[in-house]
Amino acid sequence: MEKTGKNGRNNLNNSINIPCLVLSMCFLLVGINFYASAQIVEEDISAAVLKPPDPFIRFDSKNSFISNNGVKIWGLNLGLNYSDTFKYGFGLYGLSTPLKRDFYEMHNGIRDTIHSELNYTYLALFGEYVFYQTKHWEGSLPIQIGVGGTSFSGNANDSTYVYHPKLVMHYEATLTGHYRFLRYFAVGGGIGYRIMLIDNKPLDLQLTSPIYILKLKFFIGDVYRDVKALF
Repeated sequence: MEKTGKNGRNNLNNSINIPCLVLSMCFLLVGINFYASAQIVEEDISAAVLKPPDPFIRFDSKNSFISNNGVKIWGLNLGLNYSDTFKYGFGLYGLSTPLKRDFYEMHNGIRDTIHSELNYTYLALFGEYVFYQTKHWEGSLPIQIGVGGTSFSGNANDSTYVYHPKLVMHYEATLTGHYRFLRYFAVGGGIGYRIMLIDNKPLDLQLTSPIYILKLKFFIGDVYRDVKALF
């Protein structure tokens, strides 16, 4: 049984993480300089797409903030890679950090507390331009448009309660890089910003937020090509 409700108590802090915001904007200003060279980007991508692409699949993760609460978002990407210069595809993402809020419902004349968690999942269309690449270093500018849903949900009295379900949409831009210390492994990171284009205002959450990325990268595509070359 699924029910919706309007009453709730916000346990989350709605302040903005100012240091992360300032740092994110500084890095994005650097990214704008690359975007300003639109002709170079266009020439690189046009040359790359002349060659047949390689399909790829990768796990993705990012750290962000929701109302000043640190959260992690996991995703799975499927797409096409053009000469390691331009990539695009689709990704499915979901919030993995539990953010809780209490709601209240009357049941048989007794007020029940519904302990709920935030649900945030979305499908994203992404593109990524690699602007710098050497034997060990790589820098790229990924962007994405994501569409999904947010709500709080909890269980009580053999019922599922869903609060404030609504479609949301965001734009996300990041500046990322990695250092390849072995043929199949690299360490890297990035920073960016998520802007909500369609927000869920009844949730009373700050979803527009800085993003930061820390990653250990495994080049499964190179492993596949090396194994394939042996046969």
